[in-house]
Amino acid sequence: MKRNFSGWGVTAAGLLLAGGGAYGMSVGWDMIVVERGWSLFIAGSVALSGGVVTMALGRVVAHLARLGAGWEAVADPAAPLPDEEAAPLESVRTETRASPDPSPAKPETPRLDAVQAEATGPDFSSLFKPSLEEPLEVDRYTAGDATYVMMSDGSVEVRGPAGAQRYPSLAALRAEAESRQR
Repeated sequence: MKRNFSGWGVTAAGLLLAGGGAYGMSVGWDMIVVERGWSLFIAGSVALSGGVVTMALGRVVAHLARLGAGWEAVADPAAPLPDEEAAPLESVRTETRASPDPSPAKPETPRLDAVQAEATGPDFSSLFKPSLEEPLEVDRYTAGDATYVMMSDGSVEVRGPAGAQRYPSLAALRAEAESRQR
C-alpha cells in the first residue's frame, strides 16, 4: 500500500513555524521597550498564527489524500482501501450481511458502496418532492381588508371579512381579479 506523507510534511512545517513564532514572541517580550522588541513580538505572532493555519492545511491535505485513495477504489473495486477507512467499512459489511432478505445472486461490494456513499453525500431529493402535507406559509401581505398568504406550494390564500379563498397560483388570482374588474 502506497502511503502519502505530504499531509504530515505540511503539518510538521506548520508545527515548526508555530514553534518559531512562539519563540520569537517570548524573546521579543523581554525587549518590548526597545523598537526591535515590538518588531520581534509582532513577527513571532504572525509566524505563530501562520503555523497554526499551515498545520490545519496539512490535515486537509492528508484527508484529501485519503479521499483520493477512496476514489481509486471506486474506479477499481479490487483495489484495497487505506487502513484508516477499514474500521468504518467493517460496520457497513456487517450491516449488509444482516439484511433481512440477502440476495445470493448479487455479489456484495460493501467497500465500493461505502466509498460511493461518502462521495455523493446525503440524499436531499426528498426536500424537492411535493409532499402530501399541508403547505407552509411563506409570506403574507395585507392590503385593505384582505390578507394575501403565499404558500410553499405556490398557491395563494386570500383571507377577508367574508372568509378565505385559495387559488392554485398567483396567476390564477390575477386572472380572477381581472375578470371581476370587467
